[in-house]
Amino acid sequence: MHYYGNETIMSLEQVLRLKASEVRILEWVRTYEFLENSYGIDESVPYFLEIKCESEEVRIRKNRILDFPEFSCEEERCFPDAEQAIGVFHEWAQEILNKREIE
Repeated sequence: MHYYGNETIMSLEQVLRLKASEVRILEWVRTYEFLENSYGIDESVPYFLEIKCESEEVRIRKNRILDFPEFSCEEERCFPDAEQAIGVFHEWAQEILNKREIE
């Protein structure tokens, strides 16, 4: 886990254990652009995720990495609170991990 200003960067595995109360405290979390393979080597992944507490809502985004550091937002959803957002955020993280296991 790393901190850059008001942004916390976590691995996909760490995000799966992230709780709504932690999201409220951290305010802005995103996942790494890479994933460690079985040999301990970092490999790039095609997506990174973000969850951000804003004044009126919690916004989550699934971003496709184009030519790092360039990316495009592939999906974005807003929820009234972190409790509702965290479930979808976890689903997206698990989908990315499942795709990596297949490849």
